[in-house]
Amino acid sequence: MKRKAAVIMCAAMIAAMPMSSVNAAESGKHFTAGATTGFFGAESLDVAYNWDGWIMSIYGISENLFRLDASYVPQPWIAESYENVDDLTWKFTIRDGVTFSDGNPVTAEAVKKCFERTYANNDRAGSTLAIASMEADGQVLTIVTETPNPTILNDLCDPLLGIYDAEKEADPELGVSCTGPFVATSFSAMTEVQMEKNENYWGGTPKVDTVDLKIIDDTEALNMALQNGEIDLIAQLPASGTKIFENNEAVTMDSATSTRANFLMYNLEHAGVDDVNVRNAIGMCIDRESFADIVYNGYATASYGIYPETLPYGSTEGMENAVTAYDPEGAVALLKEAGYEDTDQDGILDKDGQPLSIHAITYSYNTECLQLADMMQAELAEIGIDMQIETFDVLDDSLTNGAFDMAILNYAMAPTGSAQYMISMMFETNGSNNYGHYSNATVDELSEKLKASFDEKERTDIAKQVCAELLKDRAFDFVADQQLICAYSKKVSGFEINPSEYYLMTNEIDIEE
Repeated sequence: MKRKAAVIMCAAMIAAMPMSSVNAAESGKHFTAGATTGFFGAESLDVAYNWDGWIMSIYGISENLFRLDASYVPQPWIAESYENVDDLTWKFTIRDGVTFSDGNPVTAEAVKKCFERTYANNDRAGSTLAIASMEADGQVLTIVTETPNPTILNDLCDPLLGIYDAEKEADPELGVSCTGPFVATSFSAMTEVQMEKNENYWGGTPKVDTVDLKIIDDTEALNMALQNGEIDLIAQLPASGTKIFENNEAVTMDSATSTRANFLMYNLEHAGVDDVNVRNAIGMCIDRESFADIVYNGYATASYGIYPETLPYGSTEGMENAVTAYDPEGAVALLKEAGYEDTDQDGILDKDGQPLSIHAITYSYNTECLQLADMMQAELAEIGIDMQIETFDVLDDSLTNGAFDMAILNYAMAPTGSAQYMISMMFETNGSNNYGHYSNATVDELSEKLKASFDEKERTDIAKQVCAELLKDRAFDFVADQQLICAYSKKVSGFEINPSEYYLMTNEIDIEE
C-alpha cells in the first residue's frame, strides 16, 4: 500500500509540474536494457545481501578494489596498487579522490568497515576470502589472511566484496551508497531499476544521463522489445534469440566464451539419487551434443567434465569418467545391475518397494534449463525413471531447505578466473552453496592445498585432481558450457562484453540521440 501511495503521489506531483520541468526531467541521453531474472534479478540494492552484489556490479552501481580484464587478470580499480608483504600480509593503497555516491570519501577505514559488515551479513564471504584481520591507516588497508592466499586479487574481484559506505544506513529501497558510474533513483525488486549518472564518478562522467534496466522473462517479448526499439540492449541474450538477430542490420550481436555452465546438483541425502549408479545412469541419458547444438543454437559446448576446456584445468584427459557419451542402453544396463526393475509393471523402476521417482527443481525464467528439464524428463521416462519438475523464480529457499532430489542449475564456474571459487563454494564439505551435502575428504584436503599454493603449474594440477574426484562421485553432472551473448542496437557504442559477466553498465556506454 505504501508503494502504491508513493506512485500515486509521484504521478500527482508530475502532473502539477510545469511542462518545462517535465521536459527537463526527460532531457539528456537515456539508455534502456532488458534481461531475464537471472541477469538483472536483484532482491535488494545491498551488496552484502545474498547474491545482490553480483547484480549491482552488472548494473554499474557497485565496484571492487580490483577488476577483471577480458583474460580474467585482476587490474587495479578502487585500489591503485598493492604490496604482498609476506605469505599472509597484503597492503592495498586506496585510490585518492574516489567518493561514494553520497559524497563521503573512500578511505581504507571505509573499506574495512564495508568488509566487516559484509562478512557479518553473508556466509559466502568467509569462503570467498578468509580474512584473519584488517588494519586501516589513511589510504592503506592491510589485510592479513588466515592462510597463504595466492588468488587474493581474483577474490577481491568478486562482487560480494564490492565497496560501499557501511557508515551510512542502507536506504530501504535504494540500498547502500557505492562508487560506480550510476546511482539508483528507483528500484522494484526482481522487476526494474532506474538510475542516473554519478556526476562525481571518479573514472569520468558517464556518457548517458539516465538508465532503465528491466526484467523481461518472456523471451519472445524480450526479443520483440529490442526489435521495436523499446530497449537498446539485451543482456545475456537467450540462445533462442540468436537466429532472430543474426541477419538483422539494425542490431549488433556479440558473444564471449564464459565459464557459465548448465549442470545438475543431486541431494545426496535423498533415496534414489544417493546411489552413484543412478546418477551415472541419468548422466548417460542426456544428449549433450544435441542440447548444445539445438537448444543453444551452437553457442554452447557439450560438457563431460567439470570446468570448460578453455580453462587450463578443464580437460578430462586421463580421468575415470563413467559418462562420456549419450548412452540410454548403457543406462538401462547400469540400473539393472544396481538392482532396479519394474516389479509392478507401472512403467517406473523400483527397488526394495520404492519407485525411482525424482523431484527436480529449476528456474522458471531460464529457457535453456527448462528445455533441459523437458528433455531429461522424456528421456528418463523411456528407461523407467519418473521425473517431476517444479520451477521457481528464486531457488534459494528450496536449495537451502533441501526440498529437491535434483536441481538443474546455471552457474558461472570460475567468474574470477580461479578454480578455487567454485571448489570452496560448492565442492567442499561445508561450502556455502553445497546444498546437496556432498562430502569427499580428498576434495577437502586438495582444496586446502590449492589455497596455499602460489605455483601456477601446481595449482592447475591440484584443480585437475579435484575434478577427477568429482567425476568419480558424480554428485554434480555438467551438461554444457555456454557463451555470454548480447544483442544491441547499432545506435549503441562503447559497449564491451566481459566474459566474467560482472560488468555491463559502464561510463563508456553511449547511444545516439
